[in-house]
Amino acid sequence: MPLVRIPLEFGAILYDPSRIDHPHEDDFDPAALAAARRIEGGARGRGSVWFVSARGHGGSWVLRHYRRGGLIARLIADWYVWCGAAATRSFRELTLLDDIEALGLPAVRPVAARYRRAGLGYRADLLTAAIKGSRTLATLLAADPGAAPWRQVGATIRAFHDAGICHADLNAHNVLIDATGEVWLLDFDRGSRRPPGAWRARNLRRLRRSVGKLSRAAGGTFDAAHWAALEAGYETPRSAPPR
Repeated sequence: MPLVRIPLEFGAILYDPSRIDHPHEDDFDPAALAAARRIEGGARGRGSVWFVSARGHGGSWVLRHYRRGGLIARLIADWYVWCGAAATRSFRELTLLDDIEALGLPAVRPVAARYRRAGLGYRADLLTAAIKGSRTLATLLAADPGAAPWRQVGATIRAFHDAGICHADLNAHNVLIDATGEVWLLDFDRGSRRPPGAWRARNLRRLRRSVGKLSRAAGGTFDAAHWAALEAGYETPRSAPPR
């Protein structure tokens, strides 16, 4: 189903009508969501994230407010230079997620995106469908690394790569394993579609650094057998995506 755009006085909303009915700005406002008792939980990271009850279709959504990381965040934490609506972080990510879903790949599903103009720039938010009962690969590294479906993680990444989908920050926090053991990817901010190239190897190196760092932080040692299983899954020939 095509994405639909709603103009706002100082911005716009882009949404998937199969997942949300007539979105409005309260759906992106944590204060309004809290007043309506729709916030189910939250987390802090590079962005600001809230888990909220979905409106109209049941289930849960994940609301993310785009924020910068690093030292620049102290100056302009959530403000981005305006280069047109299609170039906003939120619209680009929602559109890419819509393309990924059409390809049958296991990424979090798009719900809605918003931007609001602020001077010469904008601020932005994204709603995606929550995957209930899921845990991140980072969580499994801290609890039980052997429980992670390493081979399936590799196969899933390869399916994205074969489709030309580049994840801009492939780390263990952005790999989800649901209650059935299926693997999903999330956070496609700055992701893109590309022809085959060196970015594939860079994606894998980024994930390996993340796995090693988190393993050390949890007081464990990096298990080469786990990564070997991931690589085996990545290299195994396949005729179709993992979903």
